[in-house]
Amino acid sequence: MSVLKSFKAKLLRALAKRMKARFTYDPAQHPLRSVDEVDIPTAWGPARALFYWPVVTYTSPLPVYLNLHGGGFVAGVPEHDDSYCRRLAHNLGCLVVNLDYVLAPEHPFPAGLRQSFRVLEWLAEQAADLGIDPQRIAVGGHSAGGNLATGVANLARGHQGLRVVHQIIDYPVLDLLQAPSLKHSPLDKPLLGAGLVRFFNSCYLSDPAQAQDPLASPLLATVEALKGMPATTLITAEYDILRAEGDAYAQKLRQAGVSVNAKMFQGCDHMFTHLGPDASAHEAWQSIEDALREAFHGRAVQENESAYA
Repeated sequence: MSVLKSFKAKLLRALAKRMKARFTYDPAQHPLRSVDEVDIPTAWGPARALFYWPVVTYTSPLPVYLNLHGGGFVAGVPEHDDSYCRRLAHNLGCLVVNLDYVLAPEHPFPAGLRQSFRVLEWLAEQAADLGIDPQRIAVGGHSAGGNLATGVANLARGHQGLRVVHQIIDYPVLDLLQAPSLKHSPLDKPLLGAGLVRFFNSCYLSDPAQAQDPLASPLLATVEALKGMPATTLITAEYDILRAEGDAYAQKLRQAGVSVNAKMFQGCDHMFTHLGPDASAHEAWQSIEDALREAFHGRAVQENESAYA
């Protein structure tokens, strides 16, 4: 790891921590029993997680949603997703676990992915004490977090102690092998540019050959290898340079027999769920909430592909 790369990563993190989402929900609209900070033991050190507990009567174990923030595997903090996690916990009556996974370049692939999966296993192991249902877990993430989320869902297939019933993949990066310069947007200056993607990839992959690993580039998985993946909500944005790989992954999941609800939001760019337009952001969060509600109640997600104005 070069000194320059480390310096740039730390600078990006400092900038990211000061960033504020332009579209958020008022916490007062979604009261919770508590929000607790928990350190979960892992081989990569304690994983800090925010636990959002709903105000519900515990007549049965709660379903769980594991949220993985964005930031190119390099930056970002779970607090960026705070108001959305509050909404989901309150409206769905589920425990939301908002994870602060390890970041590159200090912890390159597959550390963040493996740590996130270990947290999922820890939750299942502690299910009785936590009052949660390890057979009703969903995972989701935004941008790089979407990459990690589908990787976690992949690793969880066939697990004896837990079941991932749904995955939320929000404007994800899914192909680290394709040169960022080949990823295009209709905009002259999209929010996520090729240069930044190139830097993120160089931090995350200690060896460029790792880009060929389907756990790093889920789009490269074969159709056969994707069979048995959980039902999926996949969100893309019209102006995002990652749109094409999201669309391609949705199609490949369908070919593998996975139920996919793919939504492309017109007039939107990367991170629109946090930066707006407000109407589109709210519509996306409503879509996520609806998909999780169906998953937690055991109803299959219906095939639906649509575009929002």
